[in-house]
Amino acid sequence: MPNETTIKHIRTLIENKSGEAAQLLSTLVSIPSVSGQEGEIQKKLHEIFSSLKGEASLIPMRDELRTDPEFASGISVPFEGRPQTRYFLRGQGGGKSLITCAHADVVGPGDWQDAFTPRIEGDRLYGRGSVDDKAAITSMFLALKALEDMGISLKGDIEVHLTNEEEVGMAGALAFVREGFRADAVLVLEPTDHNVYIANRGALQFIIEVEGKQAHLGNKRYGVNAVEKASKIVEALVSYEDRLIEEGKGYPLFDGFEYPGQVNVGIIKGGDFFSIVPDLVTMEGGVGFLPNRTMGQVENELKEVIYSINDPWIKDHVKIRFEGIKNDPFEMPQGHPFTAALLKTLDNFGRKPEVLGMMATCDARYYFNQGGMPSIIYGGKNSHQSHSKNEHAEISDILVTAAEYAAFILDWCGKT
Repeated sequence: MPNETTIKHIRTLIENKSGEAAQLLSTLVSIPSVSGQEGEIQKKLHEIFSSLKGEASLIPMRDELRTDPEFASGISVPFEGRPQTRYFLRGQGGGKSLITCAHADVVGPGDWQDAFTPRIEGDRLYGRGSVDDKAAITSMFLALKALEDMGISLKGDIEVHLTNEEEVGMAGALAFVREGFRADAVLVLEPTDHNVYIANRGALQFIIEVEGKQAHLGNKRYGVNAVEKASKIVEALVSYEDRLIEEGKGYPLFDGFEYPGQVNVGIIKGGDFFSIVPDLVTMEGGVGFLPNRTMGQVENELKEVIYSINDPWIKDHVKIRFEGIKNDPFEMPQGHPFTAALLKTLDNFGRKPEVLGMMATCDARYYFNQGGMPSIIYGGKNSHQSHSKNEHAEISDILVTAAEYAAFILDWCGKT
């Protein structure tokens, strides 16, 4: 554990970097790195991290990743021209190694017209991706720069993975894991409001096609209205959501959530004229579920929910398929030494964070489930800013988080 003098030195160094933090975050936010369009920002990140001691590399995402049984993505953009940035600093030996991971992609701007024009008002920097997840990238760079400026040599290896496609299925994290990069533990940098997450819920995307029988309005009862049949399915899905919530209550790490399960129909398409009975409705949606279920269980339960509706037509004229996002949940053992180490570091900053499960999914699941590495999620302020209009990050909090990251790297990797 860094002594009080070292921590004070780290904090002093980083506290004087507010201008650098604002400039770096502004640069990153100004690049519209919507999922599938990460080429430009990855080049910039490679340039930025190349300024540090150590090695920064651009790692291509391979086309064969799409045939991986664990691959799932909500987009189908070619990987060409979208490599990922890896920074690696070899330690002197005798310490534990650490991977830190943050994602470079962001969600779309929606109707926020100037989302990629950074705006600073006081301590706040506004722009899409400012909190999710470019503040974390800024904090990690400043943390590594501070350790370098202090002339510290680490015992263990430290590396940074800056991923693509986190927002649409985390293919970038899977790519890094399949490349064989391993460490003793992984710290995933997400805005957690300074709480510690050691689990996340799963998410499954579905598409339901409801076939009807077309007819003229005047002969409506001789047709079959696909919209009416779809409404029965929506009602059944709401009941399934109630079941997920009830069965999730009290589940460890997620027991603070009032609604520990979600089923949402986000898109409904059907019909093209008011006086024609529609013969096809397509619904797209998703399920959020806790680690008390597997992906396969949820798929089977959805089918059961639909095909057990008391309507013979639905049984023979409805198809459900699972395409796009298939995010498995993950759950670290409580009381793991990696979690204890982070809590000990944060205690030196006066923090007493909650240890929770995350009601979302992130890159941690691939590092833990497929990479076999202890993985926890920690970062700065969020306060419901992620994916919101007028998303903003606080520069002062970026600096505080950077100091925490630097101290934890010292604590985990050790110094010579």
